[in-house]
Amino acid sequence: MRSASLFTAGLLALSNVVATSSPTRVQQRNPQSKRWNGTPGFVYAEGEKFKVDGRDFYFAGTTAYWLTQVQANDITKTLDDIAAHKLGVVRIWGFREVVGATNDDPATYTQQWVNGEQKCNQHGIDRIKFILDEAQKRGIYVQISLTNNWSPDFPANGKHPGSLSNSYGGMDTYVQQIHPGGDHDLFYTDDAVKDAYKKWLNCIIPPLASHKAVFAWELANDPRCQGAKGRTTSGSCNTHTITRWTADTADFVKSLDPYHMVSSGDGGFYCTDCPKLFSLPPPPPTVSGGSQSNVGKRSKKRTGYLTTAMVRERIKAREKAAYRAARNAPGARKAIRGGWAAPVTSFKRQSSDLGSTFDGSFGVDSEDIVSAPSVDFGSFQFFPDQQVYALDSENGSSPFDNVVQQGLDWIQLQGETGNAVGKPTTLNGFGIVSQPNGNTFTPFNSATPAPIGTDVAPTEEQQVDAYKQWITQAIQTGITGVTQYQWGQTNLPTGPNSPGTSPDSQGASPNDGYAAYSEAIKNVLTEGAEAQQGRTGPGSDQAA
Repeated sequence: MRSASLFTAGLLALSNVVATSSPTRVQQRNPQSKRWNGTPGFVYAEGEKFKVDGRDFYFAGTTAYWLTQVQANDITKTLDDIAAHKLGVVRIWGFREVVGATNDDPATYTQQWVNGEQKCNQHGIDRIKFILDEAQKRGIYVQISLTNNWSPDFPANGKHPGSLSNSYGGMDTYVQQIHPGGDHDLFYTDDAVKDAYKKWLNCIIPPLASHKAVFAWELANDPRCQGAKGRTTSGSCNTHTITRWTADTADFVKSLDPYHMVSSGDGGFYCTDCPKLFSLPPPPPTVSGGSQSNVGKRSKKRTGYLTTAMVRERIKAREKAAYRAARNAPGARKAIRGGWAAPVTSFKRQSSDLGSTFDGSFGVDSEDIVSAPSVDFGSFQFFPDQQVYALDSENGSSPFDNVVQQGLDWIQLQGETGNAVGKPTTLNGFGIVSQPNGNTFTPFNSATPAPIGTDVAPTEEQQVDAYKQWITQAIQTGITGVTQYQWGQTNLPTGPNSPGTSPDSQGASPNDGYAAYSEAIKNVLTEGAEAQQGRTGPGSDQAA
């Protein structure tokens, strides 16, 4: 695993909290039922696909969380470039909270808290409406994230708000304004905090509910029991806590907007063998010959929830494959009688603890979350600089090759989950920090940069190769949407309220280590978009 996993060390030290209570709600649904009210022009989910007016819709997209922070001509320039690369969805932060008095451009924030009082800012909502209007003209849909798990405290002389993805406020703004010093996970459990969040949803969603450019409402970016550095956690938060919050909030969003889809926005973490709140749907019907009707569309390796035994079996298979590869490698030592001696590289089995990716210690059980009736599709992320995703220990390959393989395995697992649940699945954000961006890397849970040296970070050529492999794997596994994090745009303004204000930006869009300014990276996204469009039914562009 890459030594640059700075974020992981702190997260793995957090308490291992797994849900143990009995399920309190069980609900089954038909996986082929439409989660859509029949109005033309809106994207909806049907079975394991997205559809627009009855036609399949697959996409490659990108994240430009900062898009609300630039002026109109820069919004249109950015959307022009995204459209030129054939990307069908752009993911943005639809929120930014300011606390106290501010001189910021009113169009760059959506809420203001003054002396504990929460105020909706219509100017900020209007900026989002403008983005939707311009995106629709270019055939682009917009996924709107409504809050963020990561909101560390920034020093007064730090980067300008809006320059990093974790500088827009988020869950802890609500908690700290209502319960100063309160635990991060009060966001999911405290009635006053939940009501404040629903007040915000009631501010942003109804004015935009009829807009056909909205792809989906994302309830939160990467929700977890744990917040950013310096935020405390109660210790009582578990997978049921976040699943219940997600199901309740998704129901509320549907009550405000019956037209659009809802996604959790979670990172795709598992809680193997944990009790669930929701049951899986029955398997799809079979056609003549006994094969399932959508064979070839997605991997069919499992139909139930992921179990610890399944993960361990994959570890065992990977170890065997790695052993065979090393045994046959040039320079391997032959034993007497034509047999093989132990290879130079040894392979250690991971401990029986599968780690935070699979044990529910983040409070996330993505399989249970996506099974909630009002959650229309599953999401997952892949950021190996900040999180360990490996099914097994080092396998003798280079650190870079290990990271690429982790991504391939992670994508495969998520595709199988979508099949088991019977809903579409999106790779909601992925990225790796390459050498050109190493000095700007700032972990999501921190306000402080943590540069990655060139001796650790991959080259841009390796980054291109990794992105190609991950996107190809996603398409082959049946993932319906692939969203890169994040879009890089140049020639932006550097005015007092722009994310370009920071001295290191030089008129470019914000860069926390993942911004793709390079055409080499953008061309990979274009290739992925073209491949996804090849799976999309004809004539499925947005209606004007």
